[in-house]
Amino acid sequence: MANILIINADPNLKRLIRLALPGMEHFVQHSATLQTACTQSMSSKLDLVINRFVADDDQGPEDLMELRKTFPTARLIVTAALHDPALEGEKFQRVVRELHIEYCLLEPIETGAMLHTIQSALALPKRS
Repeated sequence: MANILIINADPNLKRLIRLALPGMEHFVQHSATLQTACTQSMSSKLDLVINRFVADDDQGPEDLMELRKTFPTARLIVTAALHDPALEGEKFQRVVRELHIEYCLLEPIETGAMLHTIQSALALPKRS
């Protein structure tokens, strides 16, 4: 059983994750923003954090840095709805690699891809 935190999920992502998790016994929490997640959750107890990154919401690489800083031991999956050309492509992928974010999925995401990514992330050793 894993402790999973989902941040900034729109209804489609929530539905997708529910479809990807049937039969798996996990404790799933939701948070509307990274800021509320910081105050709500005990970061050391989380196994997996799934954060939806939306470029239109004035989110930038500093938000990804804050995510890693806030949850240093959790495995991270970032789903990204990129609409700003400055954030797309190599720059965004470089930031993801530098921050050791385990997985980045660009929207739209298929249920099978989400299921595989969650299973793969949970199979990784917990970060120290």
